[in-house]
Amino acid sequence: MSKVQNMIDSMLRFSVEKLLILALLGVIACVQTNEASYSNLVDIEPHDSEEVIIEKAANVAPSARQLAWQKLELTGFLHFGVNTFTDMEWGHGDEDPAIFNPTELDARQWVKVCKEAGMKLLIITAKHHDGFCLWPSKYTEHSVKNSPWKDGKGDVVQELAEACREMGMKLGVYLSPWDRHEQTYGTDAYNDYFVNQLTELLTNYGKIDEVWFDGANGEGPNGKKQVYDWERFYSTVRKLQPEAVIAVAGPDVRWVGTESGYGRSTEWSVVPANNKDQDEIAARSQQEAGIFRPQIDAMAEDLGSRDKILSAKQLAWYPSEVDVSIRPGWFYHKSQDNQVKTPEKLLDIYYSSVGKNSLLLLNIPPDKRGLIHENDVATLKGWRSAINATFEKNLLEDATVSVIEGGSAANIGNILDLNDESYWLADDNAERVILEIDLDKTMTFDRALLQEQITIGQRVEKFSLEAWLDGAWNEIARETTIGYKRLLRFDPVTTDKIRLIIHSARTNPAISSLGLFKSPPSVSIEPAGGVFIDDMTVILSSDDPAAKIRYTLDGSEPNEQSAIYEGPIVINKAVTLKAYAYIDNQRQSFVKRASFNQSKYGITLKNSFSEKYTAGGNLALTDGLTGSNSYGDDHWQGYEGDDLDAIIDLGSTRKINAISVNFLQDTKGWIFGPNQVIFSISEDGKSFTEIFRSEHEIPVEDQMVSIQTALAKTDGQSARYIQVLARNIGVCPAWHPGDGSKAWLFVDEITIK
Repeated sequence: MSKVQNMIDSMLRFSVEKLLILALLGVIACVQTNEASYSNLVDIEPHDSEEVIIEKAANVAPSARQLAWQKLELTGFLHFGVNTFTDMEWGHGDEDPAIFNPTELDARQWVKVCKEAGMKLLIITAKHHDGFCLWPSKYTEHSVKNSPWKDGKGDVVQELAEACREMGMKLGVYLSPWDRHEQTYGTDAYNDYFVNQLTELLTNYGKIDEVWFDGANGEGPNGKKQVYDWERFYSTVRKLQPEAVIAVAGPDVRWVGTESGYGRSTEWSVVPANNKDQDEIAARSQQEAGIFRPQIDAMAEDLGSRDKILSAKQLAWYPSEVDVSIRPGWFYHKSQDNQVKTPEKLLDIYYSSVGKNSLLLLNIPPDKRGLIHENDVATLKGWRSAINATFEKNLLEDATVSVIEGGSAANIGNILDLNDESYWLADDNAERVILEIDLDKTMTFDRALLQEQITIGQRVEKFSLEAWLDGAWNEIARETTIGYKRLLRFDPVTTDKIRLIIHSARTNPAISSLGLFKSPPSVSIEPAGGVFIDDMTVILSSDDPAAKIRYTLDGSEPNEQSAIYEGPIVINKAVTLKAYAYIDNQRQSFVKRASFNQSKYGITLKNSFSEKYTAGGNLALTDGLTGSNSYGDDHWQGYEGDDLDAIIDLGSTRKINAISVNFLQDTKGWIFGPNQVIFSISEDGKSFTEIFRSEHEIPVEDQMVSIQTALAKTDGQSARYIQVLARNIGVCPAWHPGDGSKAWLFVDEITIK
C-alpha cells in the first residue's frame, strides 16, 4: 500500500493529529537482574562491531514505568466533551459552555463497564482541541464551571478519579496541546498556560499513571501555530507524577502508526534513536529532562530489525500502543449507535494488538446522558466473555517440558506457569533452542501464548511451533518477534506433543510463558451478506465439527427454540440472518449477523469501487437502503479518485418520472461531493441520450458533514437503461491537508420512480 493511501486511510479515521507527532523525551532507567544492568537507552559507538550492537540491543530493557504500563495490556479512552453535544469530532473552540449538560453522568458506570471488560486504566479527554476543560480550571472560563451541569460546580475529572480509586482502576489524562479557544495560543505565554493546566491535573486528582499527548498543531483563534515547549511539559510530568508514562508524543510510549486497531506482525520494542550527535548524547545521557527525539516513521512496517539497528546511534526501549475506537468516530454520535464494532471484531483486534507485543487502548465514548451506551456495553460484555472462555484453562497445566537443544533443564518448568516474572534462560552460545512439551494426553487446541522476560530485553527474532502428527513433526505456526506477549491463532490441532523452536535470537532468549488454549466454536455465514435480485443461497458452518447451529431470519436473537441449521438456506426476500454455534445445547459462539437485501434492478459499473467501502457490491446502489452521515455505516460505496459510472437495467422499457442519487460530503475525511452529475437514458444500453446535467462547486474550506442529492424530474420519458455519471473532483484541493492526493467520492442509493 502506498504512503499516500496510508495517509488517506489515517485521515478517514480522524488520525491526522497522530501524523504530527513531535518531540520526545529520553530517560535512562536501569534495572538489576542476575547481576547484570539493563538500560532503556543505550549508545552505539562508531567503532562498535555488528556483534557488539546486537548484544547491546538484546540488553535494552523497559524502565519501571514502561514495564508497569506494558503489563496493563488493555486500557480505555473516554472521549467526552462539547463535541459530544455538537455531534462533531473536532470542535472549533467557539462553542458555548452551556451546551455541555449531561443529564445522567455516572463515572462509576464508566469504570464498572470498562473494568468488567478487562481494562486496567482509563484516560479521559480532560481537554480536546476545542479547549473546553472537563475540570473547573482557574486559567480559563471555557470549562465546566460555566456550564449548566451541576450548576457550574461539577468536575468530570474529579468524579472519574474518585470512581477509579473506589474500583481499583488506574487513571490517565489527555490534555490537548492544540487549543482552538485560548487566545494566547501561538505565543510564549501559551506554554505557561499549558503547564499551569497540566499542573492542575497532576496535583489535584491523586495518582496519575499515564499522560497522553498527541502532536496536533493547528491554528489557534488568532491564526497562529504554537511552538510547544515539550521539554518543559515532560519535566512537569516527571516532577509531579514520576511514575506516569508519557504517551504518545512522549518519551515512554509510541503510537503504532494506525488507528485501525491492528499492530505489526513484527513488533520490536527496541528501536533506533538517530538524531543526537555523540557529544549531545554524552552531555545528556544521565539527565532526567534531556530532549530525546527518535527519528521514527510511525507508519513504517519495520522499525527495529537488524538492518535498522545496525545503523543506529542510539537504541531505546520505546514500546507501541495501538489505539482504536469502538465506533467509527472517537466522540459519541447517535447516528453510530448501530455501528459499534462487534465482539468478534474486537476479538480480532485484541489478537492483533495485545497479541502482537503492543498495548491496546480502546476508546469508548460516553453519550449525551453521560453514560456508556447500551450497545457499547453489550459488545464489551460479549468480547470479554469470548476472551475469558478461550484463556480460562491452559492445556499445559499438567504437561512436562524438556530441553532438546540450547540450554540446561534448570528452571525449565517456569515457562508453563504463565507467570510473567519467572522464566527460563537459554545458554549464552545457543544458536537455536528446541523445547519439547509432552501434553500428558491427547488434546485439541487452536491458540498459543508466548512471552519473553522483557526485564532483560527483547531477543527472539524468529520462532516456530510444531505438533507431532502422524509420526512426524508438523509446523503449525511460524512467526518473528515475541516480546512481552505473542498470541497465535491457527486451525485446530489434535496431538499429545508439541515443540517450540527458536530459530534466531539476538542473544540467549529468556522465555517466560508458553500456553495452549482452545477457543469456543465459531459460526460462519457464506456469503457474509449482500444484495440479490431473484434469490440467494446461504450456507452456515462451524469450525468445530461437534457443534450445531441455530439461526433466525427476522433479525431476532436466536435461542434454544430457534431453527436448527440442516442445509443451505434459499433467501428470496430481504432478511437479517443471525446464527450461533452450540454444543450440548449450550451456546458457545458469538451471534453472527448478516444482512441480505433485494435489489429491484441490475446494475453494471464501469469503474471499481474501493475494497474497503463496497456497501455490499454493485447491487447495493439500488437496494432501497440509504446511508447515514457516517462513511463507515456500510451503505456508502467509496471511489478513490474515480468517477461513478453506472448503467442500470430496468428489465423492460418503462416510464420514468424521476431519478436521484445520494452523495456524502465529509471534507475532514477527504470525501467530496461530485463536481458534475449527468443522467442519460437508452433503449438498447448502447446509445444514450443525456436528459439531466448539474454542476457542483468544489468546497473552499472544511464543511460540515452533509448528504447531497442530485435529482432529475423526467416527466414520464421512456427507457430501459439509465446511465448515472458522477464525476469525482479527482484530487483534494489546495486548501486541504491532502492537497494533490486522490479525493474520495462516496455514493449511496440510486432511486428511480
